[in-house]
Amino acid sequence: MQDRILNIPNMLTLARIMITPFIVYAIIEHQPVLALILMGAAGITDMLDGAIARYFDQRSTVGAFMDPLADKLMLISTIVSLYLIEQVPTFLFLAVVFRDMIILVGALAYEMVTHKLEMQPTIASKITTFLQIMLVLTVLSDLAWKLPGEAVLQFQIWLTFAFTCLSGVQYMIVWMRKAVTAEDG
Repeated sequence: MQDRILNIPNMLTLARIMITPFIVYAIIEHQPVLALILMGAAGITDMLDGAIARYFDQRSTVGAFMDPLADKLMLISTIVSLYLIEQVPTFLFLAVVFRDMIILVGALAYEMVTHKLEMQPTIASKITTFLQIMLVLTVLSDLAWKLPGEAVLQFQIWLTFAFTCLSGVQYMIVWMRKAVTAEDG
């Protein structure tokens, strides 16, 4: 990995971070089509930054940390915004926030103790992120065009909730194992 901060993949990731407040604004101002367009632009930057980093060998330590942070920032910001306009139920909002707090606190504590933090998302975590993104897109699409099928949206909410809780518990177990292993080593 390179330590070069200013490269194209990192600038694309930075662009995604800079788009996030505009997505939040569009959601809060009840402009779901604009929010969807901006999320599409953010999604394109997400695909491009990784592809360019791999293809042109521009991977960096900064990019490895900044990319998932940009994703988390956008995802949690959109879910909080949808909660504030009463489009996401409280139980799901709390599950998402607490799961991310578990991940953040666990990662920070592990890094402070070992100085060897390597984020390795689990399968459950990847599924959770996918479900959360799909839920945000579905809710925004429903706000924009009143999609048929309330039952489908409710199923999606409960499935997202279940995987959010599952991956949160999984991260707690992973961080506890890492802490015990670090103490023994």
